[in-house]
Amino acid sequence: MTNFSHNPQTQKFVSWLSARIDGTAEVNFVHTATGHSFSTLQDAHDAYEWPPKRKTISTPDGDLELRAGATLAENQQILDRLSQRLRECLDDPVSNEALLARWIQAILIWGGVYTRHKNGGGNAGWLDTRLAAQDLTDNLRTALAALQNGTIHFHDGPSSLRSNAGLTKVYSLVLDNFVIYDSRVAAALAWLVTSWARETGSRIPDHLKFACMRANEGSTKNKAPGSTKVRSPDPRIFPYFAPSQQLRDHRRHAVWNQRANHVLACALKEAHARQDGAVASDFRTVRDVEAALFVMGADLRYALVFSTNP
Repeated sequence: MTNFSHNPQTQKFVSWLSARIDGTAEVNFVHTATGHSFSTLQDAHDAYEWPPKRKTISTPDGDLELRAGATLAENQQILDRLSQRLRECLDDPVSNEALLARWIQAILIWGGVYTRHKNGGGNAGWLDTRLAAQDLTDNLRTALAALQNGTIHFHDGPSSLRSNAGLTKVYSLVLDNFVIYDSRVAAALAWLVTSWARETGSRIPDHLKFACMRANEGSTKNKAPGSTKVRSPDPRIFPYFAPSQQLRDHRRHAVWNQRANHVLACALKEAHARQDGAVASDFRTVRDVEAALFVMGADLRYALVFSTNP
């Protein structure tokens, strides 16, 4: 991470992004076929809605309810509760694997990623396997320590690591300044990097080519032509990354998650410093910035910009 954070191009992008966070510069992100746009990141932040349908989240403390299209504040109330209980489980010197599994399941259900595949895979299948092996606590503690220390690289890291759009939600509720790195957030970051390169006449460096993932909402069958959501501003530069059961893919996801954490945390800090501690916008935490990216990254079809790369 040191090479990434000290790279001059990383620092230039961070400064560029910080001006979009504090509102001194616009993003002008077009998000509908009629040309309606989010002029600023604040506009995207204010448009946050989740989940698309009413959701009941079963927990050891009882059911939590979220209405369809709940606000960021309503979601944060749920996440604060889940985060507190998850941290308590991990801090307990006497591991309670079953209790921990139920809190993780609740987080995955909140995020719409409690999936079970026919071959036994998926986040639900992984959770079942870890619970049966009674190594869930150790698995999470190992992953969290490596993520916190920045010791995960493309070809190195815990051999038991699981990092994907599901587990990133779990990690984000334990670690500070850890963002959810899913296909939406990745898409928005890639779009912002492309916008930065176009505006500044920069070439997009490899270390800022955030790994994009395809949309995975609903069935892909019987969709009208052109209706597929776009989650890469240019697949030639930001090729789609297809997560799998391979360890190398989980390490890859974790590396890009760590880079996203750094970029957003540093840009937010810089924006706050420029405002002399008086935060003029609603961007107080990286979760606030992540929420704006989550909204923007839902579909890039109408916001595509031309890259400066050949």
